[in-house]
Amino acid sequence: MLKNTLKATAFASMAMALGACASVESQAATVKEDLNLREGASTEHNVKEVLDQGQNIKILSESNGWYKVKTSDDKTGWSYGKYVDASEKEKEEASAIPGTVTEHLNFRKGPSIKDEIINVHEKGANVKVLSKKGDWYKVKTSDGEVGWSYKKYIKVSDAKFAWSESDANGTLKDNANMRKGASTNYDVIKVLGEGEKVKVISSLDGWYKLQTSDGKTGWVHSSHIDTDVALMTGNKTSKSSDSKESSSAKESSSTKESSQDKLSDSEVSSSSKETIVVSATAYSGDGITATGTKPKWGTIAVDPSVIPYGTKVYIPRFGKTFIAEDCGGGIKGNKIDIFMNSDSQCNSWGVRNISIQILD
Repeated sequence: MLKNTLKATAFASMAMALGACASVESQAATVKEDLNLREGASTEHNVKEVLDQGQNIKILSESNGWYKVKTSDDKTGWSYGKYVDASEKEKEEASAIPGTVTEHLNFRKGPSIKDEIINVHEKGANVKVLSKKGDWYKVKTSDGEVGWSYKKYIKVSDAKFAWSESDANGTLKDNANMRKGASTNYDVIKVLGEGEKVKVISSLDGWYKLQTSDGKTGWVHSSHIDTDVALMTGNKTSKSSDSKESSSAKESSSTKESSQDKLSDSEVSSSSKETIVVSATAYSGDGITATGTKPKWGTIAVDPSVIPYGTKVYIPRFGKTFIAEDCGGGIKGNKIDIFMNSDSQCNSWGVRNISIQILD
């Protein structure tokens, strides 16, 4: 779909809330379309060369939908995962997250205490977390065995929060408290410094949820953050001795939103009042959605465990409310697929990180 247009199209790209960049053993894969090999895991990085359709490559690691790959002539770089054909096992290996066992822990054949015990992890043992099912992690040990262990006793490495300064979408205007919740009633996690780069994840009632470069996640009042992420403000006020976190500061910060990016008063009052950042792709064509409807402009495909079918989703970029009616194999977590009326529109859209607002 992107053949002959890859070099000319620029997409906005940043790391997501819980992106991982974990090194793994090389995995065999094939290029599905002519595909750019870039210096880093975003379209902001330079193209090193173009991989040919059908070319064999090895996956070295994964970061927020991008694969670090090696070619047959030992050149390495990053390519967008959507256009790399690999087995589920290979993809699972590529996105593995390092973890450490915190107690002596049973290692089982399946994700329940009814499953047979394979072995016992020693306290302090290093494992790779491949996937999660309920309260259990599918893990791979240092000697290559794969099984299941209770996730409570496995500390996941902060590598899952890895991101570079180029991925940051917010900057601190001044020193600010980062708190455990969106209110001054919550404890302070740490104090952020003026000019510090952060990754804004979502917003709620005049506060931004963000991640720092060391992987810590918390909330900072919007008056302290310079960002293009849309701010959802509610009717609550927050009393505090800190004037920068007062209700007046909170209300004034909403002027960052342009008129077309704001919800109407009726939509604000009936919405969940939370904005999230998602990775948005586009699709087109005839067919029937997962909910039995015919897709149209206004249809989005979602991960129904994150955004249930039937949910109304306001996308400020378009000034339009969409409905979650479809799904897709690659739509997992904070990702959506927007139905568009032609392939050319999809090609022009590419992959973008955008803010959306979940309505009730």
